[in-house]
Amino acid sequence: MVLGLVLGGCFFGFAGCQTTRKAAVQARGWIPWVHSGGQTSRPVFAPVREVRTHGLALMLRLNPFPVNLSETRRVEVVIQLKNISSRFIQLEFPTTQRFEVLVRDEAGKLVSQWSEDQVFEATPGTVGINPREHLEYLGVFSTRDLRPGKRYTVKALFPNRSDLKAELSFVPER
Repeated sequence: MVLGLVLGGCFFGFAGCQTTRKAAVQARGWIPWVHSGGQTSRPVFAPVREVRTHGLALMLRLNPFPVNLSETRRVEVVIQLKNISSRFIQLEFPTTQRFEVLVRDEAGKLVSQWSEDQVFEATPGTVGINPREHLEYLGVFSTRDLRPGKRYTVKALFPNRSDLKAELSFVPER
């Protein structure tokens, strides 16, 4: 009898076969705390900023984190807007733009603006979120103007909603 484990779409057999070791080696980077190869380093988790207002929770995080400038050309800003209330929430937008991402340096100077190279229609629109459901948006900015060791602030906001904004600071590494 062969016992097995299905994990993330992969089948790992535990009958002493050769594929068990091979599959475990392939899974090393996928699940860092399993099959760490004797390494005791702790994984670095990206900081998450959450703002709650009017039945909505706005979460902001960066990917990859930490931002290593020698390895990373662009950083993804993941914006999640979750309805934490028990009622349907409708958001109105003046154009087809749903969100904005701004990156500023320590002095407050604008380094990057996500919408700068985007095209939006002047058509108003609405988006509805059911209770306990969420929307997720992805903004990207280039690391070409960032300097290692300097603090930067990423700000995510929604047009026409002054209450829906979150900031997250980071310091890129060389």
